[in-house]
Amino acid sequence: MNAVLLAAGAAQAAEPSVLVVAGIGMSLVFLVLILLTYIIALQGKLFDALNARKQKAAAEAAVKSQPQPPQLQEPMEAPPFVEEGISEEIVAVIAAAVASASGGKYTLRAVKRAGGRGSWGAAGVESGTEPF
Repeated sequence: MNAVLLAAGAAQAAEPSVLVVAGIGMSLVFLVLILLTYIIALQGKLFDALNARKQKAAAEAAVKSQPQPPQLQEPMEAPPFVEEGISEEIVAVIAAAVASASGGKYTLRAVKRAGGRGSWGAAGVESGTEPF
């Protein structure tokens, strides 16, 4: 019987106390949390560096893809024919639109009023008179 009691006492002495187990468990949890904090911070810095590199490459590509200003044309030999009643400002705007749309390839030679209602007027008449 003495041997049984000695074996039971030896088994109890080999087990750590509840406080030791709780202390080791809480320490382990806090160490893992601190480790995760450093890993997440490192990933944030890594992704910030990658995003900065992508933004820099996109900015360089945007600078390269910007359209070049159109080449200035040589002065026209003759001014365009302009119908009576059209102001010089309107002619200048139309000439600028033609030059920018064509990249300077075409020039304005004449400006005259279109006959009839025009496309906007025809669309208004059609939408106002069509049946439901």
